[in-house]
Amino acid sequence: MSFPQLKVIDVKDVPFAFRPDSSDPGIMQQIFHNGDYILPIKNFQPKLILDCGGNIGCASVFFANIYSDAQIYAVEPERMNFKILTYNTIFYDNIHPINSALWDKETFIRIEDRGYGACGYMTFETTAEYPQAIGTTTVSKILAESGFDEIDLLKIDIEGAEKEVFSSPDVYDWLSKVKVLVIELHDRMKKGCSRAFFTAMSKYDWHFELRGENLIFMREE
Repeated sequence: MSFPQLKVIDVKDVPFAFRPDSSDPGIMQQIFHNGDYILPIKNFQPKLILDCGGNIGCASVFFANIYSDAQIYAVEPERMNFKILTYNTIFYDNIHPINSALWDKETFIRIEDRGYGACGYMTFETTAEYPQAIGTTTVSKILAESGFDEIDLLKIDIEGAEKEVFSSPDVYDWLSKVKVLVIELHDRMKKGCSRAFFTAMSKYDWHFELRGENLIFMREE
């Protein structure tokens, strides 16, 4: 791999690359050391995990080391983030990188850096003619293509695009099929994220906990 200004360390004896002069070390600290994605669930054995907002692969690698039997789909739109994610996950047969952006429908988005760093690129709908347009995907599409009937763990950290995802009528096609949902909300970046999210979530029975910057919702059986 020949990316400039990258450092490589071992995570569970497997190489993991990151940009030392970026937001990467902070994310690695939160996930690998602080345990922000340790779930308060006993005997949890997920079969399908969606990592939406995969960044450089920290969460996917963390999940792969804990849930080795799970199939993990890591969705990341930004070009350089995705290149590093692909390198960091190539050693895991159960992680499947997807270079796309999670959205409310299949369309095209553009990526904008509004000063939040490599972990905070925002997405905005555009047309296929836009020079750097990136195709989007949906939770329903990933679930259908995975071959599974349910999503055991859905992690969403998509820098404000959760407003579009949870505002869409499509949300009710898949939300009832999610067992555990972990999300970071970004009202500071885009107004209305929390309103859209909690409106959709209120249709079902959940209990939740707060861990770090994340809300962890568990479906009531």
